[in-house]
Amino acid sequence: MVSFSLTATDPSALGASNQVQSKVQTITNLLEASSISEEDIFVSQPQIVPANTLVQGTTGFQSIISMAVKTVHVTSVSDLISNLYANGVAVVSQPVLSAGDQKKLEDEAFDQALKDAKTQAGKIASKNWKFIKKIIALTQQSSASTATATSKADTLTEANNQQTAQNGVFKIVKAVSVSYKMW
Repeated sequence: MVSFSLTATDPSALGASNQVQSKVQTITNLLEASSISEEDIFVSQPQIVPANTLVQGTTGFQSIISMAVKTVHVTSVSDLISNLYANGVAVVSQPVLSAGDQKKLEDEAFDQALKDAKTQAGKIASKNWKFIKKIIALTQQSSASTATATSKADTLTEANNQQTAQNGVFKIVKAVSVSYKMW
C-alpha cells in the first residue's frame, strides 16, 4: 500500500477544493494507466483549511486530499512514487507491504505447525513406549503481517511462483507450542 497527499491553494475555499479534485482525477488516470484497478485506489474526503493556519502570513485556503494505492507490483513501487511526484503529489509515505488474506495464511500456518507437533510427539511417544492421549495445552504466537522491506525469495518460493520471487517476499511466522498428555 502506497499512501500519498495532494494539496492545492487558492484564494477561495471552492477554488482550492476544485484544484485538488482536479489533481485527484489526474493521479487516478495515471494510476489506471499503470494497470492499477479502480477498486485498488482509495481517496479521502477533502480537508479545506485557511492557509494561514498552516503557514503564518499566507492568505486563501488550502485543500488536502489523501490517497492510497494497493498494488502487487512491489518491484515497480519506486517508479510509481517517481511518477506520483512528477504529477503533483505533495508527499508520499513509506510503502507498507501486507499479506493479502491474513486469516487464510494464519490458518494454514497453524495447521502445518499442529501437524508437525503431532508428528514430533508421535516420535517421542514411540521411543518411550507411550501413547498420545490428548492435547492439554496449546499456545501460539504470530509475527506481524505487514512490512516495509522485502527480501530475496527462497528457492522453494522461486520454484512455486516466479512473480512472487521477482517482487520479493517478507516472512510471516506462526509459532505453536503443543503439550500432549501421554500414558
